[in-house]
Amino acid sequence: MEKSTIVNQVVSTLEAVKSYGLPGFWILVVSVLIVLVLVIAALVYQRIAIKRFPTPSKVTQENFEATAAYLRKRALEVKKQDEGLKKRELEVKDEPQRPQQQRQVLKRSQRTLKGSVSHTMLSSKADLQRKPEDGGVKNS
Repeated sequence: MEKSTIVNQVVSTLEAVKSYGLPGFWILVVSVLIVLVLVIAALVYQRIAIKRFPTPSKVTQENFEATAAYLRKRALEVKKQDEGLKKRELEVKDEPQRPQQQRQVLKRSQRTLKGSVSHTMLSSKADLQRKPEDGGVKNS
């Protein structure tokens, strides 16, 4: 919009308020004050919310990255172990003359590996959720 259009609209609004007299003027003043109060309240709320929920600190980010690196390393180890188990499983399937006891040992080691992965994931999650006083990652 051009300046002259905006000025013309403001002038026409003021003339309309003037035609209503004093009550129209007070309605306009009260409306402007209400809008002003709402804007100020929104700004104050935003400022309080920023102070209450600050962005994570650099230390927190470093702790998170260290934990993520550990989990990636552990996942790679588990993947290697899993590949080894799959190779052994294929060997067991290829050689049906192996004793039943060896197959049972293989299945038990697979279950143990799966339990180890679950335990690692759950303990890492618990470490992240633990309070900083208990040695966990600070979430502020």
